[in-house]
Amino acid sequence: MEEESNSSSVPSGSTVDINVTSSTQQTTEAPRSTTPNTLPGRNASPSQNSTSSNTLVPPVTTLPRRPSIYGTGEDRIVLDIGSLYIKAGFSGESRPRHIVPVYAGNMKVHWDPDFNGSGGVVKACGESCRVVGEFAELFDLEIGNYPDGLDVLYDRLAHYLREIYFRYLLTDPKQRKVVLCESPMLPLKLKQLIAKVLFENLQVPSISFAPSHMLALLTTGCTTGLVIDVGHLETTVLPTFSARPLTPYIRTTPLAGRALTKRLKELLSTFGSMIIPPSTKEAPVHAKYLTPAVLEDIKTRFIFVSPIMVSAASIGIAEKTEVEDMENKYASVSSATNVSYPITISKSGRERQIGTLIVPGWIRERCAEVLFEGDEDEASVVGCALECLLKTPIHLRRPLASAILLVGGTTLLPNFQSRFGQELLRALHTDRRFKSLSGLADHIEFLEDSGSGKVFVANCRAWVGGSLIGSLKSTVVEISKDKYAGQVPDWTTANLSKSDDSDE
Repeated sequence: MEEESNSSSVPSGSTVDINVTSSTQQTTEAPRSTTPNTLPGRNASPSQNSTSSNTLVPPVTTLPRRPSIYGTGEDRIVLDIGSLYIKAGFSGESRPRHIVPVYAGNMKVHWDPDFNGSGGVVKACGESCRVVGEFAELFDLEIGNYPDGLDVLYDRLAHYLREIYFRYLLTDPKQRKVVLCESPMLPLKLKQLIAKVLFENLQVPSISFAPSHMLALLTTGCTTGLVIDVGHLETTVLPTFSARPLTPYIRTTPLAGRALTKRLKELLSTFGSMIIPPSTKEAPVHAKYLTPAVLEDIKTRFIFVSPIMVSAASIGIAEKTEVEDMENKYASVSSATNVSYPITISKSGRERQIGTLIVPGWIRERCAEVLFEGDEDEASVVGCALECLLKTPIHLRRPLASAILLVGGTTLLPNFQSRFGQELLRALHTDRRFKSLSGLADHIEFLEDSGSGKVFVANCRAWVGGSLIGSLKSTVVEISKDKYAGQVPDWTTANLSKSDDSDE
């Protein structure tokens, strides 16, 4: 960590700041982009239409309703805590105020290189410090195998949540209730750890737990659908019927954003090249230059999903391709161009370019093939969705198949939905395992194609649903600080707690 001169300033490069502005454009204006920075403003009011002189029109205010920083309003804090980013904001708003990336660093001490001209000294961290380190995951699904122990994870959670409250949202945590968007497969220990930080460290009055898949579905105006969340750690498929998550039929696969990042690193290490001045010749890529931040940036800016299927799979879903064989298989059929990516290092607060990374075009186009190639141990994204449909009752399959919603940051890759639909139809027609589902081929529809499905960006849908739940004061599982005794409600332990109460 490092110390800042002004504790109230926002650290550079550590958050995506989304300002709230009022919108007074007319409703006939062309729709805006669905990126978080350009979503329509909250409380947007249409311009007043021209009326006759004898018609009384009530005044229309164009001022946005901003929550009070002193906690006198009823808006709740909505948190969506992911493994790489934390989305935070107030209920009733159309997008999160801040999307905070997570870094790996020491939460206790930091090195001050110019302390009194002595050459440097280790200093204790205070509230004016921010984390400085590599872009890294906040947690893993194997929470019991956390490398530094749960105490370190508690410190990291406490640091980021305090930073969100006091630096970004500028509000008192003791005065505002919290809506927590949770994945159904979130480890119970991690859920308890988050509640411990919020209740004991920040003293929040209550926490409402809401399933992220249902929240994402509510943003489309529908209550029934098959929600496929392709996040960073895993892909989770959960059917929802009449706003009721059917958790017994949930299916997961580890093929998600992290698998894509791993495949990208392997391909660049094997087939990529670098030009390091003063030499002008291309050299192999050293692994030290492929940092998590560099890989995330390349994945976000240059990777796309090819809409063309190269191999005809005999079992419906494409089999895995070894990294060494990918160039022979895809390079000759790719039309994507190579791109140059500058590799920089930071020294004394300044960035300096040390070389240029050459990313082959076929890697840009075919890196995401890992998401659509599965086997018996790791089902592909398509196979995971079809397995979920296969487990659901027969009378629910058609309504679910006609309302598929793709959410999560990985689904923002260009052409992802188009390729997903192609692979889905191919598996329905050719895979013997899903022969009983072949009748659904003519009923496959995506909610993203409808008018209501295009309003919100895919990676923020769960947060927007939490904002909606918080503003409507809807009934969700809630636990207050007075009733908190170290345990939190969870769908995996609800029946056990009921049986315990009945025995007593």
